[in-house]
Amino acid sequence: MGKTLALSLYLWSSLTAASTSVCAPTHYDETVVFKSVIDGDTLMLEDERKLRLIGIDSPEIDTHYPELSEPFADQARNFLAERLVPGQKLLLSYDRKRLDPQGKTLAYVYTESGEHLQEIMLSQGYAKARVYQNDYFWQCLANIELQARQQKRGLWSHESYQAKSPNELDRDDRNRWREVRGVVTGFERKGQHLWLIIDESFYVGIPREESGKFSNILTLNLLESPVIVRGELYYSYKKWQVIAHHPSQISLQNKP
Repeated sequence: MGKTLALSLYLWSSLTAASTSVCAPTHYDETVVFKSVIDGDTLMLEDERKLRLIGIDSPEIDTHYPELSEPFADQARNFLAERLVPGQKLLLSYDRKRLDPQGKTLAYVYTESGEHLQEIMLSQGYAKARVYQNDYFWQCLANIELQARQQKRGLWSHESYQAKSPNELDRDDRNRWREVRGVVTGFERKGQHLWLIIDESFYVGIPREESGKFSNILTLNLLESPVIVRGELYYSYKKWQVIAHHPSQISLQNKP
């Protein structure tokens, strides 16, 4: 049996084992060997590549000043490390972009027993769902995060990770990725953006050329709907604003 055929059969059998995953891939692209955990969303492989678990964002560890690490950073790293063994094989499924600007490999990561690492970290509250560029599983991962958030698991039990209302924002939130909660109180078309107005004071800009991505959100029922908005905040013309480039940045919430 040729090496290529053998590898194909191995990946196919592994895919069958992993079919229990909610966010299941159609195929695997590569098998790698795990070496160590760097943090809650990054692994070191035996071949010295750094592997970034795409679709999630775990609390940041400050290696120089550990006391400045984000809440739950150590717990996230330790939880992931407890589930993996050095020398263990992992299966990778790639999205559109395979490398980040720092050269890290980007992939959805599965164990041979069928566990999806991204799903596990989200379901236990050790990471948040976040889209950078790769978004194949974004809706699936967002749904898993929502369950953990509602059950206040892991980091969702900590006040640092609760969404703020517009009137709670301050200068420390400028140019930071934040979550803001409120009710859609109006719309405004201005320049190249459609603006959603939250609580009459917070503005969410959707570029007109990207508005098609938001068709499931931009409906007549959106007015007076509670939402959570994610993005890098900026303060301009005496208004808090954020630009939404992806539908994952706006989540509709159940009305009280």
